[in-house]
Amino acid sequence: MAKATAKQRRGADLLVETLKHAGVRHVFALSGNHIMSVFDALLGSGIEIIHTRHEAACVHMADAYARLTGDVGVALVTGGQGFTNAAAGLPTALAADSPVLLLSGDTPTTEVGRGSFQELDQVTMSGPVCKASWRAAAPDDFGNGIARAIRTALSGRPGPVHVALASNLLEAATTATVSESAARHAVTDPVAAMKEWRDIAASVRGAKRPLLLA
Repeated sequence: MAKATAKQRRGADLLVETLKHAGVRHVFALSGNHIMSVFDALLGSGIEIIHTRHEAACVHMADAYARLTGDVGVALVTGGQGFTNAAAGLPTALAADSPVLLLSGDTPTTEVGRGSFQELDQVTMSGPVCKASWRAAAPDDFGNGIARAIRTALSGRPGPVHVALASNLLEAATTATVSESAARHAVTDPVAAMKEWRDIAASVRGAKRPLLLA
């Protein structure tokens, strides 16, 4: 896996580009070793970094933002204890059907199972309190994979999604791109939704003995 040079795009750059295409304007974060390349990519991107003093605060603030705006709230933390602190906020977001995307730094893929710095099985830990949780497998995954995470958080019954970001993948070179349409997080067409509700209302009006279960 090639490490990016100064002029090459890295996985971290692709990740930030994807967030921008998806309309993300704020990231609630607490810096750490695993994710410094993401901070570097965020600088000058137009996405505001709101730096906190505890990782759980990142998720709670992203949760509040998501509830107030209806958009995905993005939290960015480092791995290890940074992740476990942040994970404490996920059950609240899940119970509130709040579309939160937790991005956490993680052990390099080349060092998994070797007792690397702050190594944890983050996916197994966050799975029960998320709609979905996975570990990115390649730097190209920070394009359409992150777009899928955002759509998952927002679609159907909203809820938190977690993606673990191996530090070596964030720093690796990538030529992958993500289209704006792929990253766009609008999952409901209001006009189509209104037509569906009108059809439902017409069916209820025409029923002799309607039974509504909500």
